[in-house]
Amino acid sequence: MTFEIQAHRGARAFYPDNTPQAFCKAADLGCFVIELDLNVSNDLCLVVSHDPWVSASGDDSSKHYLYSMNYDEIAQLDCGEASANFPFQQSVRAVRPKLSEVFRTVEEQLRRARRPGEMIYNLEVKSWPGLDGTAHPPPEEYAALVIREIGASKLERRVRLQSFDDRILVAARNLAPTLCYGLLVEERAVFDSFPERPGFVPEYVNPRLDLVDESLVSWLHGLGAKVVVWTVNHPEDMLRMKRLGADGIITDHPEVALHLSGLSDS
Repeated sequence: MTFEIQAHRGARAFYPDNTPQAFCKAADLGCFVIELDLNVSNDLCLVVSHDPWVSASGDDSSKHYLYSMNYDEIAQLDCGEASANFPFQQSVRAVRPKLSEVFRTVEEQLRRARRPGEMIYNLEVKSWPGLDGTAHPPPEEYAALVIREIGASKLERRVRLQSFDDRILVAARNLAPTLCYGLLVEERAVFDSFPERPGFVPEYVNPRLDLVDESLVSWLHGLGAKVVVWTVNHPEDMLRMKRLGADGIITDHPEVALHLSGLSDS
């Protein structure tokens, strides 16, 4: 079995996260899965951005939710400044792309590299129960928007849909039962009601690194779920996750994981 290495928000060590440049760099490195974040504009465009808001001055008082802005407004805001958290990251000219643009750009990059049809897109739908109508549409409307966009892309077989918000997974699965789903888990308490909530066992259950031990991996495998752990950035943790039997990792440093002896070997 191949241990899966997912590029978290693209190749963040090289370019700002969730930008086309970061995703194309992940493809160039040889990644087969990129993970990216989805939010929604006021005119119902799916916007690739980790945060559901933008800030003019860096303080909370100036935050504006993307859901309150049309995409043409969002597209005026640069998001290509390098982060101090990644010392080798390069600043680029970039705006928060639409999901359709990411699909098109990465697929073109793969064709140029003679790797057509190889990339899997793991889409994290950003959703919070207390922010319906403020940061995003309610679950049924939100899910319908995402499923429609995936259908239009013709990439259904290479798309996964994951979220911390199980309401999104249920609503999306009702519309597209054959799509691949993943439940992101940040708190151990989530497992107290799983799988009764969300009411099915998704193909993937993706827990936070510090929650993972051998017994958790074994239990989830016994339920029929694969386990991809986030966010795993240190080589010793990457190797430990493989030893524990996890199916893969989501990492900010795919360039390390892809060349780590004993990790990427099948």
